[in-house]
Amino acid sequence: MKLIAHRLNLLLEDARALVDRLEFASTDEILAAFVAAFRDARAAGASSWNLAFITLRPACILLGIVGHYLAVFLRILAGHTVAHGWIATREGFFQIRAATFWFVRFQRDLPTSAKYSECGVAAAIAILWMLRRHVRKQRYAERIAAWHSEKKRRALRRYQNFVDRVAKTSSFLALLLPHLMYAALVLLTKELMPGVVTYFATKTYMCSIISFWYPVYATISLLGRLSPHLREYKDTEASKANKSEKSTKSWRERTVTPSTLKLRQQQEIEIETLRVEVIDMLKYWVVYAVLLAFVRTGKLLPFFGHILNVTTDVDSTTIQKGYFGKNPKAGLYTRLRLRGKFVEEATLVFFVWLCLMPASIMGDDVKQNLTNILSPKKSVKSKAGIVLGKNQPVDILFSKVSPVVLAAMNSSAFLRKRAFGESRDEGFTFVSAAIQKLHSLLDVFVLVRLISKENQDWLITTIVESSALLPAVTTLFMPSYFTNYGVIYVSLVVPAGYSISSCDAIRSPGQSVETIMPKIDDSSRYLQFWMVHAAVSMLLASFAPLLAWVPLSTHATWLLWAYVQLESSTRKIYEGWFESELGKKSLGDTAVARSMRWILATLPSNVVKGAEPDEAIDVQGTLQHGASVTAKCVEAAPAEEVVKFKDD
Repeated sequence: MKLIAHRLNLLLEDARALVDRLEFASTDEILAAFVAAFRDARAAGASSWNLAFITLRPACILLGIVGHYLAVFLRILAGHTVAHGWIATREGFFQIRAATFWFVRFQRDLPTSAKYSECGVAAAIAILWMLRRHVRKQRYAERIAAWHSEKKRRALRRYQNFVDRVAKTSSFLALLLPHLMYAALVLLTKELMPGVVTYFATKTYMCSIISFWYPVYATISLLGRLSPHLREYKDTEASKANKSEKSTKSWRERTVTPSTLKLRQQQEIEIETLRVEVIDMLKYWVVYAVLLAFVRTGKLLPFFGHILNVTTDVDSTTIQKGYFGKNPKAGLYTRLRLRGKFVEEATLVFFVWLCLMPASIMGDDVKQNLTNILSPKKSVKSKAGIVLGKNQPVDILFSKVSPVVLAAMNSSAFLRKRAFGESRDEGFTFVSAAIQKLHSLLDVFVLVRLISKENQDWLITTIVESSALLPAVTTLFMPSYFTNYGVIYVSLVVPAGYSISSCDAIRSPGQSVETIMPKIDDSSRYLQFWMVHAAVSMLLASFAPLLAWVPLSTHATWLLWAYVQLESSTRKIYEGWFESELGKKSLGDTAVARSMRWILATLPSNVVKGAEPDEAIDVQGTLQHGASVTAKCVEAAPAEEVVKFKDD
């Protein structure tokens, strides 16, 4: 026990020593420190509040002012809104009540037949609404569409079987069958409804829209979709020429990833589609140019020109009254002239056949060909092996006229080969030898750096392209009648021949992108030319009455077409005017709008130039005051002085 008590005493002593060592503060010290801390915290809070009050006092004052005026405004607005709202509600109630009373009295005064008619109309509307619900519920529209598709399929199958039976007898007659059906349809329409064809041909712009404006729109749209691919190709070729980092890779050699492969396939599909569209548009413009050249040439010929120069709707068998008031009958030569109405009807029928005639009357090709004018057509073979998709009117006429046009262009194609040394086995001509000599001389100039390689290529290309105009150069030194033939050759025949050559170059499918892109670029040049040709033709047609009085205007037209058909000129005009004008976001930024503003600005005005409005008014008042003073002086002067003043 003593040992335990001793241990407890030791523990108590150690505890007292530990407590003394921890140095616990006394109660008085803790209270004094707490009081000091409370005083310091209160002083800090007061200082912080004073700082916040001084800082935010302007904002609080501003918010108070704004809130005051906002409250005043809302109070006024609420008072007027409630007052006027109550007035409007009351007036509306009175008007509705008056209208109801008037309607009841009006219906009461109506006769019995009118009341029955109103009930019938209301019942008809209700029945139509119920019928609409019933038709939708029973799906009659879908069933009718399915029935129409089935009947259409059966009719087309019968037509195909009929074509096969005809093809067994005559393949030519089978290919001619759709065109015969179109001719029969036109004759039947003209016989049963003659006014319809005449109205659309003479009173509407359908013929010009089908034959000219829609192809122009389609060509511009095609060039717009083709330009990004051509721009990418040219940028890649330029990077190769500059030996950049991308020059070691071809246009298609990129990192093969699934996304890149999909993008490449999509690009190839787009280029192939554009290639087919370019071929179709070039074919149409070639046919259009050849037909236009044929008509213009026929009008220049002595006998055929008299026939093709159409007359007005007045009877062509009579002429103007003679001296004795009689209407003598015209002779046979005078009667051999086409009437304007007949020519317009024939033109409409022809261009509807040329542009809207489907290539194949098989399956869904009818709908596709009628809705997509000049779009790529698919070839469909019948059981007899007849390719029905190749009897497109544009294809038929293109195949007939292209050999004739190319026959006139063989000389220029030969000159192009000889100029660039691509034909060594063929005989020399004087022009080809001269071009080769010039090419060698320009090589020396490039070697000594007198001219650049680009200028040399441009000069040689221009000379070679101009060599195609040599057959028409002789007409430039003849009277205007013969120069007109040269204008037709330069403006229509030569571009048509180049377009045919370009069309033949891209006609083969399955070519690689690197191979086809330069050819498509060359074809786009001729599409651009036909757009420039359309604009220049409209400009010349507009100023034709004025140019008829200008000497040598036909020769100037010859030179204009010779300049326009050059590649550099065509691209410069199209890219500098068509693309820039069509790319304007606002109509006021176009050249036409700027020209109109310039013309209006140059018109005379009664405002003194350079004077302020007040100064202009003062000048006008001064002039009026001077005129009045002069009049008073004249009235006060003697008669002799007035006469002398007037004479002076």
